[in-house]
Amino acid sequence: MWTQLTMVIDRSEVERVSAMLESFLAQAITTENAGDDEFYEVAFPGTPDWQKVAVTGLFDAAVDLEPVLEFVQSQLAVNGHGEVPASISRLADQDWERVWLQSFKPIQVGDKLWVCPSWCEPVDPSARNIILDPGLAFGTGTHATTHLCLNWLAQQNLSGQSVLDYGSGSGILAIACLLTGADCADAVDIDPQAVQACKENARRNGVENRLHSCLPEQLPERQYPLVIANILAEVIIELRDTLLLHLASGGTLLLTGILDSQADRVIQAYSDGIGFQRFQQEQWCLLVGTSSR
Repeated sequence: MWTQLTMVIDRSEVERVSAMLESFLAQAITTENAGDDEFYEVAFPGTPDWQKVAVTGLFDAAVDLEPVLEFVQSQLAVNGHGEVPASISRLADQDWERVWLQSFKPIQVGDKLWVCPSWCEPVDPSARNIILDPGLAFGTGTHATTHLCLNWLAQQNLSGQSVLDYGSGSGILAIACLLTGADCADAVDIDPQAVQACKENARRNGVENRLHSCLPEQLPERQYPLVIANILAEVIIELRDTLLLHLASGGTLLLTGILDSQADRVIQAYSDGIGFQRFQQEQWCLLVGTSSR
C-alpha cells in the first residue's frame, strides 16, 4: 500500500511545494493540469503554462501525511495563500505497467480494419485484424495520431511496396501496412523495449518474416516508397534529413504526432520538394506528403 497527498495550488508555488514534499521523503511527485488551460502533451519540450496545478506526492504507507499537509499549508499561508484544496488517499500497489490496458478494447478504423487486443476475440473475424499487445511501447490505435494514420492506410493499396515506420512503438502502423498489402516493412525505434514489443506483435499477426524491427543504427541504407513517422513535431523536424534520405523519389511521407498549431512549422521544414495534404482529428493533424524529387 501507498499513500498520496494531492494539493491544488497556484503555478508559482509548484517548485516550492514539490521541494517540501521531497523533504518529507516522497517517493514520486507528479503534476497535472487542475484548470482549463491550454492543452499540453507531456513529451513536448517546454513547460506547461497551467494556472492551477494539482501536485501529488506518493509516500510509503507508514508515513503519516496529516503533519505533512499541516506543514505545507502553514508555509503557503506565509505567502498569503488561504487553505488550498487537498486530499489524502490510499493507493494499492498494482502492476502499473499494464493496469491502463484494461480500457483497451477492439476498435474499428476505416473499412474492414480493426485493432484488437491480444486478450480479446476479434469482433469481425473476416476483417483485417491487427492483434496487438503494446507491452511498454506506445501505439494502441486509440490516440488520434495513430487513428489518423490507420484510417489513411485502410484506404490505400500498398501492394508490392516496402515501408519504413520510424518511431514504430508497438509496430501497429507497420503491421497495418503489411495487412494492407505491403511486401515488407522496417520498423525503427530508439527504445529496445519497443523493438521487442514490435517483434512479438509481428509474430502474433503472422508477419514476422516480412517485418524487420530494429534500433536506428541497425536500419539498412535503402529508400522506401512509403515513410511513416508518428512521433512528435519537434522530433520530426530534427529527423528531416534522415527521413528524406530514406524516402524514394515520388514516394509518400506520412507525418503525425503533430498538433494543428505546429503543422505549418513542420510543412516549412519539409517544403523543399514535398507537397502536403493535411487531415485533422481533434487538435491533432496528419500530413501526407508526396515527393517531387
